[in-house]
Amino acid sequence: MTPTMTKTDRLIHAFGRDIVQGVFPPGALPSEAELCERYDTSRNVMREVIKVLATKRIIDAQRYRGLYVMPRAEWNYLDADVLAWALENDKDPALIASLIEVRSLIEPAISRWAAERATSIDLVAIESALNDMRSHTDDREAFMEADIAFHRAIVRATHNFVILQLADAISALQRAIFDHTWLSEPGHMALTVKEHSDLYETIRCKNPPLAEELAGGMITRTASRAHTKMDSAA
Repeated sequence: MTPTMTKTDRLIHAFGRDIVQGVFPPGALPSEAELCERYDTSRNVMREVIKVLATKRIIDAQRYRGLYVMPRAEWNYLDADVLAWALENDKDPALIASLIEVRSLIEPAISRWAAERATSIDLVAIESALNDMRSHTDDREAFMEADIAFHRAIVRATHNFVILQLADAISALQRAIFDHTWLSEPGHMALTVKEHSDLYETIRCKNPPLAEELAGGMITRTASRAHTKMDSAA
């Protein structure tokens, strides 16, 4: 959370995190009045918070029925906040595996389409993000943002209007599992930059089958790192 967050924003994060991390299990929530007392806020603010959390599908707030925490399977895991809350203190192997499976399903196809359709402007954006990755191999946060920007630029290069609507969700998936796949060893960083550089060159040279293959290989290695880190933490 940033210092510029409003009281409502801060409460969205506090209440949402509490729900996702199990303080309030699926089922009936305390009354609105009890929640206001617990979080030291007004009913107007709490109602705004509840509306937002309902859009994330972690709360059912239908009128006259009371408030309910939705079953975990119904939460919107494509929402960046829900993903961050879910993985903040609980390295759920099943959720991480599901995120990687989704990436393995869509990202190779996205890379193929980018190789078919990327314009010179798209290539400039992809290369710019790649250069940022190269410049920040010793800065974890900056490297992550550059990595995400690289893949967002590839999404934009598909020129598929529906896929473009998923750009935020795809970035949320990548950001959510970054902590669970990050390795700071120089050898790994060099390989990661090379993988992205090879993918950029393949898109630039308009080789769709190879772009799809390289993207698939990157996701496979991401999955391997995630399994290794989870096994070592067990």
